[in-house]
Amino acid sequence: MLLSYRSVKQYAQIEMEERKSRFIATCQPIDHEDDATGFIESVRQQYPDASHHVFAWLLGRDLHLQRYSDDGEPQGTAGMPVMNVLLKNNLIQTAIVVTRYYGGIQLGAGGLVRAYGGSAALAVDAAQIADYQLCRRHRIVIEYGHLDRMKRYLDQARIRYNIVSYGMDVEIVAAVPLDQSVRLSSDCADLTAGAALIEPADTIYLPLPPPDPPPADAVNH
Repeated sequence: MLLSYRSVKQYAQIEMEERKSRFIATCQPIDHEDDATGFIESVRQQYPDASHHVFAWLLGRDLHLQRYSDDGEPQGTAGMPVMNVLLKNNLIQTAIVVTRYYGGIQLGAGGLVRAYGGSAALAVDAAQIADYQLCRRHRIVIEYGHLDRMKRYLDQARIRYNIVSYGMDVEIVAAVPLDQSVRLSSDCADLTAGAALIEPADTIYLPLPPPDPPPADAVNH
């Protein structure tokens, strides 16, 4: 099981025109092969009258699978340029579909490669590349009197969390990278004088938070 990998953060779609042909590139993260096939089909249904629906997708987290299709374009001019965008950026768990509406002017092999590869790259940029890390979720149950202090700690430590219930006590689910699980348990115990109930749960891949901005004096100099 991978501890980290690179993919995109979100669904994104861009559009560009090349010599009267319209190219619509759509990108999104995927987890399984069914996600990829469903995504491709949804784009086809969105643009049923398009000339071509070229695609490429790559899975590498649990299974090493990759597929691409020229969808009727000359061999090597469409699907492989889109796949090369994934490979160049070291992306897995990612799918791209480039839809083309033919504009009546032949682009030639080089023009097709540039149009399909270029639109796919723009879609990846719009979807925002992110590094994902394997994290452990924890169930934390605390008294109301410890809630403000716990929230302040989790916010300052940039730990992802959700308050899932307010009952007799407060239940929080927090996720940290695997190597930080012991520290989370220790810190929560210290914050509550040992009163917190902390239970490890399942694992999940989450995008790493963006790096802290440089200090103001570094920017000014």
